Amino acid sequence: MHQSHLIVERIYNMYAKLFIVCALAVVALAREYPAGVHPAICPNYPFCDPTTLARFTPDGQPIPEWVYNPAILPVAPADPHAAAAREYPAGVNPATCPNYPYCW
Repeated sequence: MHQSHLIVERIYNMYAKLFIVCALAVVALAREYPAGVHPAICPNYPFCDPTTLARFTPDGQPIPEWVYNPAILPVAPADPHAAAAREYPAGVNPATCPNYPYCW
């Protein structure tokens, strides 16, 4: 019974040492990313493309394209319930024919 106890103790010691070595390896190989750099955006930090970093938030969320190019935003009228301004052809006075093209 004494000998089986020693074998079990050696196995536990072996697993404890293996666990410690693995834990040290994880700590030694862990990368620390600076603020504003998300590991999913720049996995091989410090070799990151600056434009890629500029397109994402520090949390790794993409920034919409319209932030960089406001020209692609759909232009909405100031009042969505307001009617669109009418266009009159040359020679037609809007005061004399407010219901163009139905002028009498």
